[in-house]
Amino acid sequence: MIEVIVKEKEQEIVEIGVSGHADSAEHGKDLVCAGVSTACVGIANALVKNHFLDEHKGILEVREGFVYIKVNHSDCVIQVVLETFVTILETIEESYAKYMKIKKMEVGNHDV
Repeated sequence: MIEVIVKEKEQEIVEIGVSGHADSAEHGKDLVCAGVSTACVGIANALVKNHFLDEHKGILEVREGFVYIKVNHSDCVIQVVLETFVTILETIEESYAKYMKIKKMEVGNHDV
């Protein structure tokens, strides 16, 4: 199962973690994994294109079966990109809840 954790602070996304595999089909034919992977790589590319890393706005880690995004310094562009990412993942979850679970949580200053 793919697990997504979205952490928000004061109505801004501050962290997103995506991990696991859907296992909805055999390796190479798993459309749920393919969709989530495409969304993850696309969002990572959008963040890089918008200077997320070179302006030290946050941390971005992408490897097989795992994506981690942590926002240190937010702006409206980063928030729109991350909100779009969450919306895409929620859309996938609506159709494939058996293979994917999204958990959202509000965090305080000490949790970030």
